Amino acid sequence: MNESPSTDEQPVDPPPASPRGLVIVAGYGPVGRVVCDMLENAGFEIHVIDINKRTTEKEHPHKRKFILGDIRDPTVLIKAGIRQATALILGIPDEDQAVVACRVARELSPDIYIAARTNFVSKGLLATQAGADHVVIEEVVTAQAMKEAIMHLVEEKQAE
Repeated sequence: MNESPSTDEQPVDPPPASPRGLVIVAGYGPVGRVVCDMLENAGFEIHVIDINKRTTEKEHPHKRKFILGDIRDPTVLIKAGIRQATALILGIPDEDQAVVACRVARELSPDIYIAARTNFVSKGLLATQAGADHVVIEEVVTAQAMKEAIMHLVEEKQAE
């Protein structure tokens, strides 16, 4: 008896092209570009998701794959390779979208490492509750930078 394969079997995602693994970066603004450069230099395969059509269609001098779409859309995350990715970096400036993306990504890939960017501590807490492993909170980073700048000034004045 010749049995045909089941039609409800899920296709297996191919392994990442890089032995270091695949990292998905959401947003290709200043934050996303810096993160992509660092990860690519470290040997990771990079897939970038951006909502800006011009960004995704532009020719880039990198090996990065660009996917046009909304990071909150499960089909976009699947197309980007969320189920085989090592990490998801949410560099997008919209913290509400980042929180939703954390939740969606965690549902699709429970073991993926998620780093998110938020503006405020309150949204950082929500991102953590939604599944982020690490959150960079801009108001905290700004406060630290201001403290360092002010300490430099104070030290100069004390030296006079």
